[in-house]
Amino acid sequence: MNNPLISLKKYLEKEKTFLIPNYQRGYVWGKSRDSQKNSVQFLIESIINCYKNKTELFLQGVTVSETESESNIELIDGQQRTTALYLMLLYLKYDGRFSINYTVRTQSQEFLNSLKTKSTEEIIECCAENSEEEFQDIFYFKKTIRIIHQELKDFDKTDLIKFLIDDEKVKFLYINIPKERATTVFKMMNGNKAVMLTEEIIKAEMLRLVSNRKIDKENLNEEALEAVRWNENLTRSKYAREWDKWLYWWNKDDVKKFYHTENVMGLLIETFYNTSNSKENYNFENFRDNFLRGNDNTFLSKDVFYKLRQLQKKFEDVFYSFDEQEHQKKLHNKIGAILTLYSIEDRKKFVQRYFAMHEPINIDEYLKLVYLGLNFSQVDKVLNKNDNSDEILTEKKEDLLKTLNSNNLYQEDNYQAFTQLLRLNIEEDTKLGRKFDFSIWNEKSLEHIHPKSKVYRIEDGLIKNGNNEIIDKDIKDLENDSTYLNRENFNKNGTEHCIGNLVLLYKNENSSFGAKDFNDKKALYFNLNRINTFRSRHLLHTISVFAQQKWGVEEILQKKEDFIDEIKKYYEIKEYYEI
Repeated sequence: MNNPLISLKKYLEKEKTFLIPNYQRGYVWGKSRDSQKNSVQFLIESIINCYKNKTELFLQGVTVSETESESNIELIDGQQRTTALYLMLLYLKYDGRFSINYTVRTQSQEFLNSLKTKSTEEIIECCAENSEEEFQDIFYFKKTIRIIHQELKDFDKTDLIKFLIDDEKVKFLYINIPKERATTVFKMMNGNKAVMLTEEIIKAEMLRLVSNRKIDKENLNEEALEAVRWNENLTRSKYAREWDKWLYWWNKDDVKKFYHTENVMGLLIETFYNTSNSKENYNFENFRDNFLRGNDNTFLSKDVFYKLRQLQKKFEDVFYSFDEQEHQKKLHNKIGAILTLYSIEDRKKFVQRYFAMHEPINIDEYLKLVYLGLNFSQVDKVLNKNDNSDEILTEKKEDLLKTLNSNNLYQEDNYQAFTQLLRLNIEEDTKLGRKFDFSIWNEKSLEHIHPKSKVYRIEDGLIKNGNNEIIDKDIKDLENDSTYLNRENFNKNGTEHCIGNLVLLYKNENSSFGAKDFNDKKALYFNLNRINTFRSRHLLHTISVFAQQKWGVEEILQKKEDFIDEIKKYYEIKEYYEI
């Protein structure tokens, strides 16, 4: 082609089917990116602007593989734009030929085909928002239609089609390359913008291999050959659908947060790769060499799919395991706590150990050690009873008890207070069969139940509060003010800063309480008429404290004693550990 510039009209007049090959990622236009307009909105607004001003619109080019003898045009780059234009013309009821074929995603193709026979009103109705839509392509097909309807509903459809097609105002570069270079060019082009992820290249290779058995063309008639090809397509479609289900699941917000991953395929593929014990970095070439190379690559690829399916099931089973009758099976909150408290490196090691290896782990015992502050290596030593494991455990228990006994815990070492308060809140949700919201950990704050600003002491002849600020009041007035506590009344067994006076809250809600006394805090906490309700109400242990009738020195000391007794029982700490 001498002139690579082509109009949308000429693009469609080829009257060929636009083929979306199996190495392409799914359709995602319409996906919001931060606060910016999504790609569909940008495209529609550009069209509207040029339509109103009767000017030409130049779109980003498409790269294809097309030969005169074939009835298909393989889209190498331009899938998203072509699909968005296809959906727009369907909505506008364009009656010319425009055909798209999603080669391995049968449900996507069936959905697009179903739109052809519907009226505009029916298209809008069937594209109503559904956050539970199972297939990624269809989810964004529907979202694209909703955006198109929102932006174009007031325009004359016939006149808009005339502008888009007949007037040849929409133009773009049309680049045709040899078919054998398609995958290579795709990878190169995506390297310049949105890098083709390792997982996507692995998917393309596996889909190629699962139906790559050699066909004895000489001994098969045309009908038999067609049957073999049909079976190959069914096989690819089956595995592609399964992969897309995994992809959809890993891109749910609650799943990404729970497993601490932003990867498009979550933890699935890399965790599986690490079962090879390869010392080489995780990438496509190393994955292929470790799992997809042998005497029968088709069999190997199917075997990998089977093993990935088993691993995916384990990830899903843990995520949905929270309301079982047996306490041991309530894994969501237990695994979630480990993933939350571990460092990035330890989290990765734990995921590999728990999900990919077949060694049994007593998750309750494991979790106890994580709550105690042991890292992955230390937990490993203790559970395997390695050298000095008893010393590690004894030291950690003594340190925890010493920390929680401190009257100045809030100002000295509050990490262990955070961890144990988190544990108590998680355990209450686990008892009820509820998923715990682990977002609290990145937004955590310790709240003084009785405000530290309303605890007084005399120091160097000055009256000071728990913030170490001078109180400009007469001592008699403070003694007669029921909202103030005298630190001396704790008899050195506690203070406003001890564990008995602390609860876990979201940090942005901590400031809402300010210096309010207990009853005012309680009223505010349980006020259902507030516009901005407290997220911290899902913290059941925290709720139990605010549900108390009163809160003073006696209650704080009792709470501290109960807290430490519970710790001793939970960790089987003997009295001689006390310091």
